[in-house]
Amino acid sequence: MPASRSLWFAALLVVAITSPACSGGSSSGVPSPAGAATTPPATAPTASPRSSATATATASTAAPVASATPTAAATTTSSTPYTCPAATTSSGTLDCTTLPLDDLKYSTVGAQVGSVYLCNAPSSGSPIISSAPWIDSANNTWDVTKKVAVQGAAGWPGTFGETLSSDGATRTVTSGGVPISPYTTGTYPIAASDPAYAYDRNPNRIAGHSIDFTFAATPTANSTPACMASGGTIGVTLTGVAIFNAFDAHGYDGAAREEQDACHGHPDQSSTYHYHGFIQTCSNDAGSLTANSSLLGYALDGFGIYGPWYDGKILTSADLDVCHGTTSAVMWDGKLTSIYHYVSTYDFPYTIGCFRGTPIDT
Repeated sequence: MPASRSLWFAALLVVAITSPACSGGSSSGVPSPAGAATTPPATAPTASPRSSATATATASTAAPVASATPTAAATTTSSTPYTCPAATTSSGTLDCTTLPLDDLKYSTVGAQVGSVYLCNAPSSGSPIISSAPWIDSANNTWDVTKKVAVQGAAGWPGTFGETLSSDGATRTVTSGGVPISPYTTGTYPIAASDPAYAYDRNPNRIAGHSIDFTFAATPTANSTPACMASGGTIGVTLTGVAIFNAFDAHGYDGAAREEQDACHGHPDQSSTYHYHGFIQTCSNDAGSLTANSSLLGYALDGFGIYGPWYDGKILTSADLDVCHGTTSAVMWDGKLTSIYHYVSTYDFPYTIGCFRGTPIDT
């Protein structure tokens, strides 16, 4: 993410923590997505060094967790590790070679399917990566299987905790801001010897940040969705990592136009490691042709975020509502429950398009 994104995650509550470290039923009818685009051609890379521009939003900075340094030396990983499952969607075979490239696909006046509802427009600017072999600007698609990933596999002393209040009314989730074992991160800053450096010279380092969120244990879906800030945290994974929305600092498709590691994560200027999407990649998701996806994390309104598998198929934006969610039977607090939830998909906006519930103020 460009340096201007740095303070967006700063609004996280700073609370020290001590804790360590997709089930369903029948879904309703779903519309078919738009026809598949053509396969993108390979193009020459455009390397874009990052500047130390100031952030567009300010708040109290979350303090790093002192012990959050790598517990294992990073090892070299494949430069192109991204894959997609052999699966079908409501409109045919899942094709990760022609994913929609949805730059600037947001609204500040209302929620729309396949878009992001922002409270304020992103700052103007150019994307970090304007040209790369995985980007087909002519057809507005990108190929995740061709995308170069940041190398390295560093282990961290990550933590994640979850507790319900004694009366069952609220849920509190805590994290150290770095992945729990066995999940790892790439090596940041991106080394000049890393193939990813030709596209994105992210100079930021990873450090722990205390996360402590308390929201309704059984949130209520509102008839009118709530917007989200143009940057910063919108949720947290069960592996302890912050989730940002689909955009970079200027409203471009962050998953496609910024370099991330094999888990689709990277740090911003405040050293906050985060995902823009694909949170199912490095998670304990039970989803498959024969099993529905698991709970992967929580949004700031308390609703769960689940993986993309449901009834033997991969869900896409075409199957979901304006906030990138749906109501169906999933495992919730150990019980099969019909409840609203978000879905982490392979297509934009990846996790959350708006808040269906009432988000907490971070």
